[in-house]
Amino acid sequence: MNRTPVVLSSLWLGLTVMAVAQTTPSTSGTVNKAIKFVLAQDLIKITTAEGKTTEQVILAPKTVLPNDILREEVNVTNISGQVLNGVLVGIPVPKGTEFSGQATPSNERWKLLYSIDGGKSYSATPTRTVTVTENGKSVTKQVAAPTNTYTHVRWTLATLKKDESLKLSFRVKVK
Repeated sequence: MNRTPVVLSSLWLGLTVMAVAQTTPSTSGTVNKAIKFVLAQDLIKITTAEGKTTEQVILAPKTVLPNDILREEVNVTNISGQVLNGVLVGIPVPKGTEFSGQATPSNERWKLLYSIDGGKSYSATPTRTVTVTENGKSVTKQVAAPTNTYTHVRWTLATLKKDESLKLSFRVKVK
């Protein structure tokens, strides 16, 4: 199999809208002055030796190959000086990759949602419409969209405390 290196700068083109934050109105002014986003893209090398699987993280690799796994990690820091409510952190799946199905999961502090339509709508389990034949009749129904069709990952943070930093991430596979 011919494995041609992919230059990562082309993958970063998909990250032009690195993160979006929306908060409840505050006296601190714009969101840009309220939240700092730092996005990192790291290579995850998975190896198995003597029955044990290990992961090695290669920070900011210069090139990757098809089928390599990348971690898209955003560090979100509240720099507003006050508690922020309803913060949305959305990241597009980079061009030249597909979502692998792994992301920082929902918990009591945030909810994880996905988009399959370029970030227009979000759902915990996106669906798409398909038409199938059942008992000789054409039936249209909603089915779960495959994870490789996800275009965006978004976390809704209930609150982000003053000076708090959170790391959220998801994995993609290089096409």
